[in-house]
Amino acid sequence: MDQPAYHLDGRRLLSLLSPAEALRAVQSFFASHGREAVTVPSRIHLRAPGRDTIGLYMPAASREYIGLKLVHLMPRRFPSVEAEIFLYDAETGRLLFWGDGKAMTALRTSAVSTAASLKLLPGCRRLVVYGAGVQAAAHVTAFASAYPELETVWAITRSAGSFQRLQAAVDPVLRARLRHGTTPNALLEQADCVITTTPAPEPLFQWHRLATRCHLVGIGSATHEMNELPAEAFLEGRVWVDTRNALEESGDLRAAMGRGWTASRLAGDLFDLLGPGPPPRRGEGRTVFKSVGHAAQDLAILIHLWQRVRDEGLSD
Repeated sequence: MDQPAYHLDGRRLLSLLSPAEALRAVQSFFASHGREAVTVPSRIHLRAPGRDTIGLYMPAASREYIGLKLVHLMPRRFPSVEAEIFLYDAETGRLLFWGDGKAMTALRTSAVSTAASLKLLPGCRRLVVYGAGVQAAAHVTAFASAYPELETVWAITRSAGSFQRLQAAVDPVLRARLRHGTTPNALLEQADCVITTTPAPEPLFQWHRLATRCHLVGIGSATHEMNELPAEAFLEGRVWVDTRNALEESGDLRAAMGRGWTASRLAGDLFDLLGPGPPPRRGEGRTVFKSVGHAAQDLAILIHLWQRVRDEGLSD
């Protein structure tokens, strides 16, 4: 009788993979896997008849593994998101493990943002983060790990209560560097990096408020209805995306296209940034990294998690 596939709940998953390890997993995967080595079909969108529930199904395959993430969005329920992850052996089709997709997505997204930023932003002492949710906490933690010189993190949130929830979600050592950003315009002018993690339907700030040398990371807008970033970010900045799917899925980019931006102005994607080619110019002007998520990123984390499970003998 075959042994059941191993299950990782959120707590166990996070104990196996720190932000630094997730960063290395993403860097290693994209350095060793070109586009031709990973098959990623378009994500499947499914709406349940008579309900607001939306399903997003995202597969990816390498020569050795097949990964799958299932996400269900229920905007009128709490919790409003459920997600599961699965990893299969590509040769035998056997399910190797499955687990909590919510925990992995936060870890993966922040690792991707950090990996891209390390290629574009040589140093970060002052960070501004919009939002106070899971992704905000994950990004603050990941950037503090990747940039040891980071002195101050200003969180721009809807209320004092949401800022307090963000404080509670990060490590106590990091809380000493976390400040509530109550004067956004003044803070933007000082920031080395700005990260947006919200579902805002309109831009959160004016482009001219940013410092002349600043790196911008936008992860919140992954649908046509969301639009965190001003169109000028794409019209005037040097723009990278995690995947070219962002050109179709992101409300930010679609709004910029309505203002005349075209894909020909794109500097590249994650394969270009993290692959074996020449590194991009760093620290010049304003740069933008726009992320909507991609199943190849999930596969990178899934493979690394499976290696950790095997290293600890949990799969025996």
